[in-house]
Amino acid sequence: MANYGSPAHTAAMGNAAGMMIIAGAGVGLANAIGDGIAAAARARYERRYDDALSAATSHADTMEALARTSMKMVAELEADNARLRAACRQRQEVIDVLKARRA
Repeated sequence: MANYGSPAHTAAMGNAAGMMIIAGAGVGLANAIGDGIAAAARARYERRYDDALSAATSHADTMEALARTSMKMVAELEADNARLRAACRQRQEVIDVLKARRA
């Protein structure tokens, strides 16, 4: 065989184990980088989700406060409306009495 005694072949065979370790480490490093990128993407997604959830919760709280205020204002307007209807009814009764006196 031609490679027996060749210094290049002897060096390559001597370094084969080291090269296999380096190749394995390279694959491991690539996997670790991929896992790191995936973890960072997941963290960004979760942060955006948490921010959106917080904004939605805050908006819901604001809308609840607005709805409560609106309900109070509607109740006040209904009370005003009832008072105005009673006043109009009384005035109409007075107008009817005055018309009946003239006739």
